[in-house]
Amino acid sequence: MFNNIKKEKFSLRKYKNGRTDSKLIGAITILGIAMLAGGGTASANVSSGAQNETTLVSKFEKVSSSAKTTFTDDQNPAKKVTVDAVADIRYNRPTKANQNTGDADGTDSVKFKSNAIVNYLLEDDNSKLKDSKKVAGEEGTVSTPYDKKGIAYDTDGKDYRESTVEKTGSAIDEDTGKEAVIQANNKEYKWIRSEVVDENKATYEKTTFNDIKAQVSPEGMHNNLGEINYGKITGKVYLVEETSNGHYGKFVEASGVSSDEDAVAKWKNGQATAKDFTKENVTLKEGDTVLVMDRDTYAHGSGTRTVNKVEYRREKIPAKPSYNYTEGFNRTEGIPGKPTYAFWMQPKTGEFQTIGDDYIFGTADDGKVNFKDENILYYNNIYKNLPPGITGSNKYNFKNESLQEILEEMHAQINGILDYFDRNVNNEADRKRVLARREELKQNIAKTIEMIKQNQIKVAVEDERGLMFSQGNQEILKKLRDQIEGAQSVLSDLEITLGTSKETLKEYKQLKDVELTTKEVLKYSEKYGFASGVIKSYHKDKEEEHYSDWEKVNPEIETREDSVYANKGAVTISDDLSNINVVNDNSTTNETEFTKRDITTKEETNYKVKEIITPIRAYKVMGEGEAVVNHYYRLSTKLSDSPVKIENTKVGSVNVNYESESGAILKESEAVISDVPYEKVKMYDILSGATKVGEEKVTEKLEPAYDTTEKRYKTIIGDKTGFTYEYVGIKEGSAPEEGIISKEQTQVTYIYRLVSKEDPNPTEKETKGSVVVRYVDAEGNEIKPEETLVKDAVLRTTYTYTTKSGDKVVSTREVVKEFSVQDYNAKEKLVEKITAADGKTYKYHGVYSVSAKFNNVTAETGKVVEGTTTVVYQYDYDIPVKPTWQVPSDAPINEVPEFEGGVSPVDPPVLEVPEYNGGVSSPEPPVLEVPEFEGGVPSTQPPVLEIPEYKGGVPSEKPTILEVPEYRGSALVNTVEPIPNPKEQLQNLPTVEKLEEKILTLSTVNRKKSERLPNTGTTSSDVATLGFMSMLAALVMSVRKRQKEK
Repeated sequence: MFNNIKKEKFSLRKYKNGRTDSKLIGAITILGIAMLAGGGTASANVSSGAQNETTLVSKFEKVSSSAKTTFTDDQNPAKKVTVDAVADIRYNRPTKANQNTGDADGTDSVKFKSNAIVNYLLEDDNSKLKDSKKVAGEEGTVSTPYDKKGIAYDTDGKDYRESTVEKTGSAIDEDTGKEAVIQANNKEYKWIRSEVVDENKATYEKTTFNDIKAQVSPEGMHNNLGEINYGKITGKVYLVEETSNGHYGKFVEASGVSSDEDAVAKWKNGQATAKDFTKENVTLKEGDTVLVMDRDTYAHGSGTRTVNKVEYRREKIPAKPSYNYTEGFNRTEGIPGKPTYAFWMQPKTGEFQTIGDDYIFGTADDGKVNFKDENILYYNNIYKNLPPGITGSNKYNFKNESLQEILEEMHAQINGILDYFDRNVNNEADRKRVLARREELKQNIAKTIEMIKQNQIKVAVEDERGLMFSQGNQEILKKLRDQIEGAQSVLSDLEITLGTSKETLKEYKQLKDVELTTKEVLKYSEKYGFASGVIKSYHKDKEEEHYSDWEKVNPEIETREDSVYANKGAVTISDDLSNINVVNDNSTTNETEFTKRDITTKEETNYKVKEIITPIRAYKVMGEGEAVVNHYYRLSTKLSDSPVKIENTKVGSVNVNYESESGAILKESEAVISDVPYEKVKMYDILSGATKVGEEKVTEKLEPAYDTTEKRYKTIIGDKTGFTYEYVGIKEGSAPEEGIISKEQTQVTYIYRLVSKEDPNPTEKETKGSVVVRYVDAEGNEIKPEETLVKDAVLRTTYTYTTKSGDKVVSTREVVKEFSVQDYNAKEKLVEKITAADGKTYKYHGVYSVSAKFNNVTAETGKVVEGTTTVVYQYDYDIPVKPTWQVPSDAPINEVPEFEGGVSPVDPPVLEVPEYNGGVSSPEPPVLEVPEFEGGVPSTQPPVLEIPEYKGGVPSEKPTILEVPEYRGSALVNTVEPIPNPKEQLQNLPTVEKLEEKILTLSTVNRKKSERLPNTGTTSSDVATLGFMSMLAALVMSVRKRQKEK
C-alpha cells in the first residue's frame, strides 16, 4: 500500500491559546495513521490494480501504467473516475506528459529518394526549345531520436527530438542539367535564369496511423531541445491523441497552431466534434501536418485527520427573587436659558395714551395721562432670541392691542416652549400634561388683568413696543411684576416622553437576561433650560432552581494531522468529474450530572483530477512525385553596325518676347532659331547570327545650343504706344538667355520699363467770370443797352505739365491756383425809370424770371462764377393819364351791362391785391374831390352808373376781382405789379361816359391781352389798370350817391 510514500512522524503540541499543531519528530509510516483512522481494513471505494488502495506517486520521471487508480461514487456507483496516478505534489509535480531529458530511449528512421525533370524553355512564351530530360537526385534516411518518459511511460507514445538526415547523391538545385547556350531553329539562345519547382519533392517510406498509411516525415519539425518547430507547420493540422504506443484515438482538425499551449487549447475546444483518426474520416494532403498529442491524468489530494476533544461542566443554581432598578435622568443634549421679561422701574415725564375701560388700545375710550418725573414700571417688548424650534410672537405694536393680547405677547416665550413640547408629544398623557400647563398660563394672565383692574393700575403706551404701568403705590407695581414673571412657574419640571425602547441584556450586575427599558425624555427646568436625555430601567423576573448551561472547562482541543489520504468513508465525485472527496467521520460523547466530554474524529481527503496534454511529435505530409527544374532562355541578338534609317522626331524653336513690368506686350516677338532638331530616332536591324529577326529604334538626344543676347536691345519703341522703353532684366520664369533646346517652344522674355520726362514749362489757362445787367419790357424786348457790372474777373489759373516719352505725350498733370471769389451786386445797376430811345417811359417791375432766352439768373447778389452771369430787370410801360371833365352831380346814371366775355371758364388763380392803406378800409372814407369840368354837358342825360351804397367799413360784397392765371414758366411766381395810387389816378378823372367807354374798352382789350400775355412772370399794366378802374368806378358811384343825398 501507498507506494513511494515518504515516511514522517508527527506529534501534537498544545499551545496556550488552545491550538494544537503538528510537528515533525521522527519516522513512523503515515500509513499507520491512515489505517488507524480507517479502522484497519481498506474500503473498495478506491482501487488501484488488484489492490483496494491508492498508489501514491511523488517522482514523475517514469511512472508505470500500474499506478492507475479508480474512484467510485458512494451515492452513484455509475459515476467513476480513473486516473493514471495519484500524485503527491508537495515537493514537485508533473508538468509534461513526456520529457526530453537524459538519454534518448530509441530512434525512428524513414528512407527517401528524389528525381528531377529538367526543361529548357523560351522565356517569352515558355515554349520548349529542346526535349526535357530526367536527372537522378539524392537518396537518404531521416533519423529521429525519441523519449518514452513521464506518467504511463510504458504505454504512451514517443516524444521526438531533432531529426538528422543522411544523404547520398547530388542535390536537386538550379544548376541541375543547365546549359549556357542552346542552338535551335537556326538561332542562338542564351541562358537567362533557372527555377526549381517542388525542390523538396521526394518519395518517402509510408508511416502507419491506425488504418492510414501516408508519406510523412518529422524532418525539420523539431529543434535541438526536442520542441516542435511551429514555424514549419502548414496546411491543415490534425491534432490526434496517441492512446497507446502506435494506437491513435480521436482527432481535432485545426489551423494556425502556434505553440504547445495553442495546440492543447484547440484540441480541448474541438472535443465535442472529435472523430476517430481513420481513413474514413481523414484525407491527408501534401503540406498538411499531423501533430500527435500525449494525454496523462492524475489526482492530487489535500488530506487531513482532525480529532476534537471538548470537556464541559455545569452547576445547580438556586432560586432568585425579581430585580428592579431605575437610573436617574441622563442628559444627552440641551439648550440653557429661560423666558425673560424686559421690566424695570424708571421716572417718566410727558403725556401718554392710556387704555380705556374696554382695556383695548386704539379705541374711543382711550385717555391721556401726564407724568412728571413719576416712577413707573416700564416694559419693553424687545425682540426675544428664542432657541431653535421655539416660535414667539410676531406682533410688536401695543397701540392697537388689548391688554389680553399684550400679556400673551409678554409670555410669547412660554407659549413657544409649550408649542415645542406639544409638537413632540407622542402619547395622550403627555398631551394632557401640556394642556394643563397652558391652562395655568391662562389663569396667570386672567389674574394679572384682575389685579390691574382691582388696583386701578394705569396702563399707558409710549410707542409700539414700550408699555408703562403707573400706580402711586410702588409695592403694588412690584407685585404686578412678580405676578407677570411668575408665569415662568408654568414650565417648572415640564417633562414628556419622546419614545421607549426595550432590549434584553445577557448579563447585568451578575444577573442573566435582564430586560432594559430606555425612555427618551424631553425636559425643561428654570435652572438648566431645555434638556433631552434618557432614563434607563432594569427588570428581571424571579428565577426557580435550575442547572446552568454547559460551559467549557478548557478551550477545545484540536489535533490535526496533514497528508492523510483517506481510503475509507464516503466518496463523492463532482458532476464534472474533476473533484473527488473521501470523508470518514466518527464522534462520541461521555456525560455525568456535572461533566461532559465530546470527541469528534474526521478524516478527509479532497482529490482534484488533473490532466497533462503535451504535443510530442509532428509529421509533415510529403507529396508523391518529382522535382522540376526549369531553365529559361532568351534569343541572343545584336544590332546592325549602322542605322538603316534616321528620323528627326522632335524640333524646337526659340523666340524672344518683350513685355512691360506689368506684363503688357510691348513689341512683337522675334524668332532666334526655328525648327532645330533636338531628338533623332535611328532604326537598326536586329540580327541573330546572320538572320534578321527584327528592328530596333534607338532614340538619340541632341543638345543644340541657343543664344538670345543679340535680341536684348538697350531700348525699344512700343508697337502700339510709340513710347520708348529701356531694358530692365529677364522675366521671372523665363527661359535663360543661353541654353540647350529641349522642347518645342523656348520663350525668352525681356522686361522693359517706360522712359519718360516731364516738361518743366507748363501751359497756362485762366478761368474768368463776368456779370452783366440787361433791361427789358414786359415782352422781353431790350429797352436799354446792357450794363457790365464785373468784367473778366480771374477766378483761377490752371498750369498744365506734360510728360513725354520721346516726342509722344505719355500723361499730363494740372496745378490749379485759386483766387478769392469776387462778390457782385446787380442792384448797383438798377434804375427805377427808363426812357427808351423812342421816348417811352418805363417803370421798374421786378427781376426777370430765369429764361433760356437770356440764360439769366434771378439772384441780384452773389459770387462771380465762370462765364457770364446775366441779371435781367423787367420794366412796365408807363401810360400817361389825360385830364377829363368833372361829372355833374345830376348826371344821369349809366347802367353798365354785365360783362360776359374775357375770362376763361376755367377758374384762373386769383390775383391777390395788396390792401390799400388809404381810404378804402377806413370807416369814413375821404370825399373824392373832383375838379369842376369847364366844358359843356350834352343835352341828353347820360346813363347813371349804379354803384352800391357805401355803408362804412368794408363793402358787404367783394368787388369783382380780375383773376390772372399764375405764371408756370420761368418767371417768379410771386412777382406782382404794384397797384397804382388812387390819389394819382383821380387827378385826371374822365367823364362818366368816357369812364364807361374806357371800362368797356379795357374789358375787351384786356380780356384778349390776357389770352395772349406771355408767361414772363409779370402782370400787364393794362390789366392792373382795368382792376383799378373797376374799383374806381364803384368808388365814384358811391361818392356820387352820398353827394346826392346831401
